[in-house]
Amino acid sequence: MSRPTTVPALALVCASAALIGGLLSGCTQRAPELPKAPAGGASSTTATVDYPIAIQRFGGVAGFGDTVNLQDDRTVLAKVNNGQVTCTLDPAAFSAISAAALAIGDSGANSTPTMAHADDLLVLLNGVPTDDARLKDVAPVVTTLFEDLARPKAQRTTCR
Repeated sequence: MSRPTTVPALALVCASAALIGGLLSGCTQRAPELPKAPAGGASSTTATVDYPIAIQRFGGVAGFGDTVNLQDDRTVLAKVNNGQVTCTLDPAAFSAISAAALAIGDSGANSTPTMAHADDLLVLLNGVPTDDARLKDVAPVVTTLFEDLARPKAQRTTCR
């Protein structure tokens, strides 16, 4: 009695399975490749200013209690001389104040500035006194802004 040969049938089954497997794998979607981190370490980020920028002036012989909030679109929302003012800051002053806020970052967030004398005038930009060395260039701009905000709207030059 002779045995039938099963090798060709087995080879046919294996070849069919391989062909079907190859066809099916071509129909499936591959997951998109994730971008790889740049070689050489951490990526660099550009520092940005967090708006609104808060400017406060209080104390002094006159007893100031003024606040200015500067938005990223140059809009100023201020409380000066017990009145509220809304205006648009000129581009030069906006750039100077934004650059100063960028220079100090969030260093004033946890500070509590104090006055040495009861009649001291304290002006803060994001919690940092304007007599801080990093703010020396912007202190005159802030002073001009407060003076401008105290004027009637028709007489303002820095914030209209």
